[in-house]
Amino acid sequence: MIVQDLEEVHVTHLEGLGSSYRMKGFFTLKVSNKDELKINFEGVAFGGNYGGHNVSVSLSDEEKENIIREKKSTESEIEDLLSEVQRKMLNNELIVDYENIKPEEHADGLAGI
Repeated sequence: MIVQDLEEVHVTHLEGLGSSYRMKGFFTLKVSNKDELKINFEGVAFGGNYGGHNVSVSLSDEEKENIIREKKSTESEIEDLLSEVQRKMLNNELIVDYENIKPEEHADGLAGI
């Protein structure tokens, strides 16, 4: 099962207002012929922080094919893997790359009030 090979989850970009965010990041998987496989994702989160109360991540077709090729995985196993990535985010088991994340900007100057 590829879920057992999940190592770290990173958030590298956040964009949003208040408690809703669009995000980008990556997670790493252990692989037999390399140290790790880096898989990029995009997602949305609602509810306060990056994991919030609800989070959904998705992979591009290219990233899915990469996992299938490198890990000999099925679509079902990839869905289980994404569920585990989301669980880690909900439980704050992630690394946020703060140096790459810009503070929110609000056009009205009211900081989202």
